[in-house]
Amino acid sequence: MSPILGSLADLIEINDSLSVWRKVIFDKLFGTLAIICIPVYFTSVYLCLEANLWPMAIFDTLVYAVLLTILFKQSISDSQRFFIGCGLAYSIGVGFLLAIGPSGAGFFWLFIFPPLAAILLGRIASYWAQAINVFSLLVIGICFQFQLLIWPNIEGYNTVIWSVVAINFIAANLMVSLSICYLLEKLSNSLQSTLTSRRATVIGLAKLAEYRDNETGAHLLRMQQYTALLASQRALEQDAPQELTDSFIEDITLSSVLHDIGKVGIADAILLKPGRLTAEEFESIKAHPVIGADVLSSLIEYAPQCNFIKMGRDIAGGHHEKWDGSGYPKGLQGENIPLSARIVALVDVYDALTSPRCYKKPFSHKDAVKLIREGKAKHFDPYLVESFMTIHQQFEYLSLSSLDETK
Repeated sequence: MSPILGSLADLIEINDSLSVWRKVIFDKLFGTLAIICIPVYFTSVYLCLEANLWPMAIFDTLVYAVLLTILFKQSISDSQRFFIGCGLAYSIGVGFLLAIGPSGAGFFWLFIFPPLAAILLGRIASYWAQAINVFSLLVIGICFQFQLLIWPNIEGYNTVIWSVVAINFIAANLMVSLSICYLLEKLSNSLQSTLTSRRATVIGLAKLAEYRDNETGAHLLRMQQYTALLASQRALEQDAPQELTDSFIEDITLSSVLHDIGKVGIADAILLKPGRLTAEEFESIKAHPVIGADVLSSLIEYAPQCNFIKMGRDIAGGHHEKWDGSGYPKGLQGENIPLSARIVALVDVYDALTSPRCYKKPFSHKDAVKLIREGKAKHFDPYLVESFMTIHQQFEYLSLSSLDETK
């Protein structure tokens, strides 16, 4: 795989097709748990202090503090959140068993530990969770046998009963965890197939315009790379728009290639003309944003839930609008221009400047940066220009890499 294709794969390929769902599940489960545990935590700590059980009060406080940390601390990665969340389930389960014996609460938390690991971390993590559970129950059983644990008096309870309960617990837990792993793998394959089909459809649509405009495939690749870079950088900044989420970046990375889909409706004599366009010809080619938006709007009627098509419509219809209102086709101004279109407008100009055309040689990166800076708050969103200036060296690297490959 060439460097430019490899870079693009790193930017737009979803490493795990379940990653978004895992994050949603984590946020829902642990967010709800944090709310429910507010009265539970204070009640538990109060009762522990009344009974002079300081270790349990400290343990409860630590667990709740960790729960809030993994929910709200932004610097923690999703994989770290998932790992710590699974560890919390295990810790709570073992803590209950050690403190108050074979209670329903202790077994409950240990029971959900492997399935939770399967959902958030995958099949291998679920196997490890099962092994940890087996080892923990074995150690607790040995400690109970040799009276190393001080539990409330449970009449008739002995090591044999503990062993029977533990064996049945492990067997049932294994069945549930394996079932979840199987279903998640099926879901993952289905999601991956859907995402692959979606990418193929979008690239296919984009190539319709590309082939008529004498562009190379590298143009589409660069557009996706540049778009992902600029959108990701803007999302990192303190004043980033709320709509600039991870899913927004995924959608715009894919949909950016649809910006010129409307060129399928422009006559070849105009579209392929090697020299400068006349005023009349330029007016004709200015219709391509309207044509592109109309084409994608017609697709939305059949797939109203497809956000990437909606974003493609906004991009196709708005990537020639300008921040000061002097653009076309609608003369939109400022934030009335969709954010996706504002992002693609900047990267499209950069790519047009730095790429060779039949009627011009490529501008240098330095000259392209100068022109973009001059267009700040005129042609381009001023905040996006600042974001671009932060990472423009990465644009230069990708541009040079692409030009080297096309020689």
